[in-house]
Amino acid sequence: MRRWYGRSARAPRAAAILAPIRGITFAIPLATLAVVACAAPVPEADITKGQIRADMREYAMGLTSAEVRGGTVTFIARNAGSTVHDLVVIRTDLAPDMLPVDAQTQKAKEDGKQGAVDQIAPGKSANLRLELPSGAYVVICNVPTHYQLGMRSALTVK
Repeated sequence: MRRWYGRSARAPRAAAILAPIRGITFAIPLATLAVVACAAPVPEADITKGQIRADMREYAMGLTSAEVRGGTVTFIARNAGSTVHDLVVIRTDLAPDMLPVDAQTQKAKEDGKQGAVDQIAPGKSANLRLELPSGAYVVICNVPTHYQLGMRSALTVK
């Protein structure tokens, strides 16, 4: 049996075959890094300036703060989901999961509505600026059935 300890005709062919694979192995992580670096930045919210980011995805509504001081409040509504979402701010003393729902439209009733942003596309953001007095509020997505599936959060304005 012959052992290979040095160069032969086989070694250059193997190197020629492996060279493109090594290049691909390096290029894929580099391309992934470039795509991640080019992704749109997440809008920031500064609670000291009355800003709250509402992150919406199937089927959750997350606020960067559950409390804000009264006056001008800016909601930065970010749709991190894969379907269209709304942001509706409702003044109410009801618990977030106790808003009445219209059986026909499958939407929560919007009694006490302070303002809204409709139809935020996936991956997009929109701002909503409101003058909110002290009180209890619920922030919801009111696309049919989304409220019932959990897209709601309580907000206290002090």
